[in-house]
Amino acid sequence: MSTPKQPQDHKPKKGPRTVTVQDVTVTVDPDVFDDLDVLEMLYRIQSADEDGGDDSDALAIVPFLMRILGPSYKPAKDALRDPDTGRIPLEKVGAFLGDLMGKLAPNS
Repeated sequence: MSTPKQPQDHKPKKGPRTVTVQDVTVTVDPDVFDDLDVLEMLYRIQSADEDGGDDSDALAIVPFLMRILGPSYKPAKDALRDPDTGRIPLEKVGAFLGDLMGKLAPNS
């Protein structure tokens, strides 16, 4: 009788990761999340969404996206922009961010 295989640790590779979310390809360094300032921004965003918090908390999404996307920020904005209106709908940004976080940390 053979011994069942032990599960292996599936830690993500170190260094920047390139992911495609909603047809937008971005490169994100997961180490950016090892920063209390980034976690505070994420907390403010989630608190504003869940608790109907202060409107200024919802605005934390801008520096948060700038920080985590780095050089991919402008290309991501351009890809999310509505070609008819020239605007970037916040609903689309929220969905993008949710999907991005799911790709970067699929088991959390």
